[in-house]
Amino acid sequence: MADFGYKIDFARDTEDPGRVFRAMLGLIEFSKVTDNTLIKYLDVEIESNLVLENIQQGSFIVWFKNILKPVDANQKINVKSICSYLGIGKLDIIKFINDRNTINNRSEILELQEILKESAQETESNPLDIYTAPSDEELLLIIDKLHKPNYELQEADKLYYLTRNSNFPINRNFSLSEESKENLVFKDIIKDDREMILKVKKLDLLGQSKWEFKHGKSRIEAKVADLKWLESFKNRDIVIFPGDAIKAIVEVIEKYDFSGELVSSQYTIKEVIGIIPPPPPPGTQLSLFPDE
Repeated sequence: MADFGYKIDFARDTEDPGRVFRAMLGLIEFSKVTDNTLIKYLDVEIESNLVLENIQQGSFIVWFKNILKPVDANQKINVKSICSYLGIGKLDIIKFINDRNTINNRSEILELQEILKESAQETESNPLDIYTAPSDEELLLIIDKLHKPNYELQEADKLYYLTRNSNFPINRNFSLSEESKENLVFKDIIKDDREMILKVKKLDLLGQSKWEFKHGKSRIEAKVADLKWLESFKNRDIVIFPGDAIKAIVEVIEKYDFSGELVSSQYTIKEVIGIIPPPPPPGTQLSLFPDE
């Protein structure tokens, strides 16, 4: 028997019929990401696979079933309880979205975390009675996956989440901007310019991606925004090889979450001051007359 499903009431005799299938693919991706995230916080080692159970005619209706497989064959899990939680968890998120058209502050994310935690406790999905809510970042990713299918559909199309007994509409008016996501996830964003020496690991020969550097024991990627230097490099007026280092003015943007943990660092090379070649191999005799 199917665990859950989705229904798309699509406007008839309209262009771009592929939109319905693209939207359903997006809903499947939402389901997979949500299931894996919820399982992760049950403190049980299992793999979840989504199985197509049935497709019904009329409106585009697709039913799915969760197949759970313990990573450790000796581990005892309550398959029925966990599948129940996965279905209720997705419904909790859909109901949360249905009550609003955006998310204005972090307290709303904390509210959703508590709802999911309560659902996990009620379904007794963890035999050890240990329940932790997904992180802010993971919940925002899940929410993003849920409302992306909206972009594929036309205004007259309608979306529903299906359980065995009920249909729940999915709010198509919900949206969350990139700026709003950043404000919800990050408490502090610190930006400053630093003079740094970065060892070159990988060059960007086409000028379309980031360079890869080593700074101490850390590997970082950085966009080169010194256009004058970059043009000279592309014209081969400047020669640089992996193993060389550059001295540069680097803009560093560090983002911290609400617990004070560094979440991400972004590097942009604003000005290249110079190139530092690697030292000669040990035992190499340096000439006093390099021009000879």
